[in-house]
Amino acid sequence: MKTTLKTDITVKDICNGFVYSELEGKGLFGLSGKLTIQPEYQRNYFYSSDNGKREIAVIESILKRYPIGLIYFNKVSEDKFEVLDGQQRITSIGRFVTDKFVIKDANGDEQYFSGMAKDKKAIILETKLLIYGNPSRVSG
Repeated sequence: MKTTLKTDITVKDICNGFVYSELEGKGLFGLSGKLTIQPEYQRNYFYSSDNGKREIAVIESILKRYPIGLIYFNKVSEDKFEVLDGQQRITSIGRFVTDKFVIKDANGDEQYFSGMAKDKKAIILETKLLIYGNPSRVSG
């Protein structure tokens, strides 16, 4: 199996078609339905369990343009993938972009993604993720 490093997939691509289950605490799908974010063998989403500190930290890191680490995909069929590593980070990003939690701005005011300034939204959506694995045919 050939593995590659993809650097052209953005947060916007991953969040396209993002589905989150409040009942199950799972980020289910993304990448226009091509990506299973939380396959059955993955643990449930827990980044929100500490009053959201970890999920907020993911978003703050992106806004500061810090890397959020490698994400690993596994190709399961011609155009279907699943997350091997990174599902907590991807679910955090998807939950924020779909207004499931807030972060505090520089003034201490709470902000949902939908209420953010356009330039801040752009920083988040245009962030390129480092995806390693065998996603050679992944596209946004």
